[in-house]
Amino acid sequence: MNVAHAAASRLAVTPGIGTPFWRPDLSTGIRAIDLQHEELLANVSALREAARTGNPGLAEGVLIYLERCAAEHFATEERVMWGAGYPALDAHWSLHLSFATELARRKAESTASRSRAFLLVDLARWMEQWLEEHLLGADAEMARFVQASGPAATPARRHSAT
Repeated sequence: MNVAHAAASRLAVTPGIGTPFWRPDLSTGIRAIDLQHEELLANVSALREAARTGNPGLAEGVLIYLERCAAEHFATEERVMWGAGYPALDAHWSLHLSFATELARRKAESTASRSRAFLLVDLARWMEQWLEEHLLGADAEMARFVQASGPAATPARRHSAT
């Protein structure tokens, strides 16, 4: 169970398909990746709400979950890109690395700050903005390439073919 699921009753957050944080224009058309994107966005919203309502323990738990979730998601995307022979894999990987580096910097800053709630809300806003730009830009470009590469390149299709 992820942290947002545990927080759902307190924060009115319902992660997964159909969350209010997901918009159809963010879809890559690759189901496994889209599900992870939705979960990331739902948990970013849970982080913001926990910080906004003064629940630092929950915010910390969501943040820890988000770090792990983002790392797993980036690994999934990178496997898909590698499997499809995506020519911009290195550039896309660099975007993931810069996100992880900035997240670590911002997390350390919020941990050391007296105004932690404000910084956590700011961190959630930054993550929402970064994810939206990344989904609409680099991920959309990657998805077009992967889908044009054929059915074997996407995880859901690959598993259904076996």
